[in-house]
Amino acid sequence: MKIGLFGGSFNPIHNGHIDLAARVRVQFGLDRVLLTVAKDPPHKQLAGNVDAAARLRMAEAALADAEGLEASGLELHREGKSYTVDTVRGLLYLYPDAEIFLMVGEDMLQNLPSWREAETLLSLVTVIATARPGVEGTLEEAAAVLRRRFHAKVFFASFVGQDVSSTMVRQYIAEAKPVSGLIPSEVERIVYENAYYQEETVSAMQEKLRLSLNKKRYEHSIGTMREAITLAHRFGADGKKARLAGLLHDCARFKQELLLLLAERYGLKPDTYEREVPELLHDRLGALLARDEYGIADEEILDAIRCHQLCRENMTLLDKIIYLADKIEPTRDYPGVDALRAIAEKDLDRAVLACMDSVHEHLVREEKHIKPEGETARKAFRKMMEEKENKTN
Repeated sequence: MKIGLFGGSFNPIHNGHIDLAARVRVQFGLDRVLLTVAKDPPHKQLAGNVDAAARLRMAEAALADAEGLEASGLELHREGKSYTVDTVRGLLYLYPDAEIFLMVGEDMLQNLPSWREAETLLSLVTVIATARPGVEGTLEEAAAVLRRRFHAKVFFASFVGQDVSSTMVRQYIAEAKPVSGLIPSEVERIVYENAYYQEETVSAMQEKLRLSLNKKRYEHSIGTMREAITLAHRFGADGKKARLAGLLHDCARFKQELLLLLAERYGLKPDTYEREVPELLHDRLGALLARDEYGIADEEILDAIRCHQLCRENMTLLDKIIYLADKIEPTRDYPGVDALRAIAEKDLDRAVLACMDSVHEHLVREEKHIKPEGETARKAFRKMMEEKENKTN
């Protein structure tokens, strides 16, 4: 049996890791590639304080449907530091007839002579080295050193790895930039729902929100945050503002009795529609709670929360993004949502109007009352779109 050993912190695992493992497996005819999550790598301190069990869980999610690729927690069960030579010994104990192929990047290939028990390690494995963009040095020079000093068997992958790193992913998350093209969707969900790699203030808000909402509503809020970040990047809005508005847009999504109590506390007098359907209060109350309980002082963020349900005339870019993100975030599953997502790929205003019309049609179909403010905003938006189209023509 040919087993590829691809070790790393995977903090988090990204599409470059998966692509590299899959291509090496095919090129060298490996039966399995084990992406082995390091518990406590000796060469660096892990960023983000994400423990090994969580990193393994992300790797397992990423590789669930990947042929011949497996996430391994072999190193998590050992005490102390994680050394590759011990992992190889463990694999050979489990699979005494296996041939082990150690997969390394160009930078690691250069550092291999300094690894724990390098001579023993290189006598037990065949090395497969992969070039990475932006890393100085050459594979040939590093391989020549290993062959000369250790009589190592070293082969080169026939491709260059993707230009993505875990550092880049963490940085993008902290800066409220989308990472959907960098990590698998399920890993993205885990990262955002658990506030991994977020700024401390955002992590604190998420934890508070998690405790105040039910599981489904919290997951929807995280999905809206993710989608808001994507839309902000696509249409040129402030990603950090979109992140907070998306996260907190439903922070007052409570049961009817509590909504009415909060309205009384804030001196809000429910109108006829709100007395019949108290959930209609959650947008205005959400803006107040975001200000008072979550410390949001930015009026643009508060306005976007306040109007994410019924909209308003003269909507800002952030208003549109939060309204749309709420309707098309990844956990949403209703007839027509994929069509709305497709429109949102290209045209924000068209997608917003299509959402407004979809909501209106749903209310009519369900024979529910339509609040005048929402209908006024929809008609105003349609008029704005018609005027813009006339100017274009």
